[in-house]
Amino acid sequence: MPFFAKVFKPRDGGKKGKLDDAHAQPLPPPKPRWEESWTRKEVSPDEVEELIHVCTQELKSRALDTPFLLLPFRPGSDATSARSFIRSFFRDAYEGGDQYRGGALRAELRLTEPMVLCSIMKWCWSRLPGGVVTWDAYELFRSGEQDSGMAKHAFDTFIPISVDSEARKQIITDFFDLLAAISARGKNNGLGGRKLSRMAGWWAFEHPDHGKGFDDGYKTWKR
Repeated sequence: MPFFAKVFKPRDGGKKGKLDDAHAQPLPPPKPRWEESWTRKEVSPDEVEELIHVCTQELKSRALDTPFLLLPFRPGSDATSARSFIRSFFRDAYEGGDQYRGGALRAELRLTEPMVLCSIMKWCWSRLPGGVVTWDAYELFRSGEQDSGMAKHAFDTFIPISVDSEARKQIITDFFDLLAAISARGKNNGLGGRKLSRMAGWWAFEHPDHGKGFDDGYKTWKR
């Protein structure tokens, strides 16, 4: 199947001849200190997978009827609480603590306001490399779905082998789980499936700024 040819194609081609010096491999850039966490431009899926999962469960349990829950730039919104949580979360991780893991994390988020949970989650979504889904994972999934004749369980089958990590798979699953739950209550919260799908594209995929203005951005969004 063409899908498997894309998934399992060699990824080390062209690297021969570049490793003559065994000690010349560049060191990875240091991770930002916790003091800089709120201003980070990128977070890895492994860092925030559990946080996103718990936020998703909390929002599903008590915020699905909130009007326009995922709408950005809400009047009167205040990022202070979300910023404080993000700083504390990464400080605990930086110091090797467990205050923001497992049951302790669930207990903390259970006491957090839904709009703060939403801000925390969107902060994480917007800083994942390539977006929540990534174009590469989507193209592999689309190829697999077409090869399977639009099989009923194409998502569960092809997404796990289209992504680069278990954490990314869980984040994608939570992402669509929340969107489905919100759209199912669209009559109450004002976010039906069509409106949500247009909005969710900004988090699902990376939209690089090529400096070509609104028209270029709109073409990327329409993709």
